[in-house]
Amino acid sequence: MYIILDKNKNIPDGFRNLTDEEIAKDFLKLDVDKNYFISKNEWIISLVKLLESELPELDKEAPDAIMKRIQELSDEFDKYDLDKNKYIDYIEYNNFLKSNILISE
Repeated sequence: MYIILDKNKNIPDGFRNLTDEEIAKDFLKLDVDKNYFISKNEWIISLVKLLESELPELDKEAPDAIMKRIQELSDEFDKYDLDKNKYIDYIEYNNFLKSNILISE
């Protein structure tokens, strides 16, 4: 399970930062064309595939719930893309995950 760090950067018991190896493996899964950059299209397509099991529930939730979730994924991409060049490089991805995401032990 993943959680997002709170503003105080406190790490709750039972959670840890992701390792460099875990981040690299995850980055390479998202980098479909293997050019060492993640485009917004790669980002959204990969994550929508991961969310496939949630799609029926989202469809029941509201007529536009799926599109709302896609917009959230797009906004998340923009947070990672610090230099605003429309691509996430490994350094941006690594820095963001290490600063904001924890995984359960």
